[in-house]
Amino acid sequence: MKKIYIIPILITGMLAFGCKKTLETTPKNSVAAEKVVTQGAGVEAMLNSAYETMQLAAYYGRDLFVVPEVLSDNMRIVNSNSNRFVSESNNLNSAVINIWQNAYLIINKCNGTLKYADLVTDLSDARKKQIKGEAYFLRAMAYFDLVKTYSYNPRFVVAGQDKGGVPIMLNYVQSYPDDIKYPVRATTVAVYDQVKSDLNAAIGLFPATSIDGVKRGNKAAAYALLSRVNLYLGEWQACMDNATNALSSGVGTFVDAGLAATTQQKSDAYKSIWYSGTAVSPESLFELNYEATETLGSDGLSSIYTRSTFGGIPSTGGAGYGDAAPQANLLAAYEAGDVRKDLLFAITKGSEAIFWNQKYPAQKAASVDNNKLLRVSELYLNRAEAGVQLGTAASILIAQGDLNKIRQRANLPIVPATFTSVFNERRIELAYEGQRWFDLLRTGSAINKSTTTLPANATPTSTIPYTDYRLLSKIPTTEVTNNPNLGGNNFGYN
Repeated sequence: MKKIYIIPILITGMLAFGCKKTLETTPKNSVAAEKVVTQGAGVEAMLNSAYETMQLAAYYGRDLFVVPEVLSDNMRIVNSNSNRFVSESNNLNSAVINIWQNAYLIINKCNGTLKYADLVTDLSDARKKQIKGEAYFLRAMAYFDLVKTYSYNPRFVVAGQDKGGVPIMLNYVQSYPDDIKYPVRATTVAVYDQVKSDLNAAIGLFPATSIDGVKRGNKAAAYALLSRVNLYLGEWQACMDNATNALSSGVGTFVDAGLAATTQQKSDAYKSIWYSGTAVSPESLFELNYEATETLGSDGLSSIYTRSTFGGIPSTGGAGYGDAAPQANLLAAYEAGDVRKDLLFAITKGSEAIFWNQKYPAQKAASVDNNKLLRVSELYLNRAEAGVQLGTAASILIAQGDLNKIRQRANLPIVPATFTSVFNERRIELAYEGQRWFDLLRTGSAINKSTTTLPANATPTSTIPYTDYRLLSKIPTTEVTNNPNLGGNNFGYN
């Protein structure tokens, strides 16, 4: 797997990656290789480089939001388009989520950070703990992204098609060829165990109060991610406990205008989660920060989801493409009066009447927003689903309260808390955030896609059963070729 594991990060150019204003660091513009193990600036730079890889368009800068949405039943690529994500929208062979290489880059940078953090002599013990906590947190996120993308959920394995999890690499690859390994795929359970181990390690290292805000890993974010992992694994009580730990941390605020508020006030309050200008979102526990100068341009979320005009309303003359729009069945899932639908902007693109979603409206600069990865509303939904599944009188009562909280804010009436009602609420609340595809996979569900019409390149009406091989992503061919220990690609791919 040379393309992944040959990562000679001990060079000036690679270390210069992390030293920038975005991550609010103080190291110089570059750090000499021989100073890495003796100066904190080198370790800081290595960790910052992991964040920067996570910010790439081919990771959480775009693809881990857009691709899961268009693969699923949430979004489609419209008739008039830039030819981006058309294959994914139609679920063609090998049109999949492709994060393998960038995820392992992140993992290796975290491994290097963990290797050297305790060896440097110019960082305080508190700073070393923070750095290591962030490295464990980012490594856990990368392994979780890999295992949910390339492996079956262990609760819903398809017989005869399961090839296990992904390789677990915990040692830093520093030089070629001495450090190169060709690992086998660990079991799926082993990968999830590693994710939980890393998150628990991060929780033990982070201080109770975040010292760097939500733009970097922190204790509340680690609890939040752990609750999501527990949800995937059906660990209902742990999911509830970790969601509660995150919610009680004081990081992130549930934005709610109150029961007595008018519909417009509720709409404005919900919109403020996304229209936070240059500040972080009030709901965030962890978000990737982009400075105004760090635009991804046509690769940014606002360029795919809308055509934005910085400081103005969207228009067909705005920046970007606006190629991705909600599918018909997602639009039909919004209930009457739901203020969350106010974030959809009606537009005619070409000759097609569609909606642009405004969760990423280029608020910081042209084509620039902070990308929100963990937020408070998801925690209430995690806890609600786990409470219903746990099925005790106490847990169902908590689930009902959490579901009520989400629905009343959205200007909707109370409904009984059941798996279906919570799962449907999750779809609407987290739409356009890259979670729907994985929520369907973790529950062993088919993908029911639909559109009211069938223009060229639009998603056809179809159902993709859970047994279809396309529900797991294809491992890059070069990785399978270079590492025979992988045992070939996922089922269905050459």
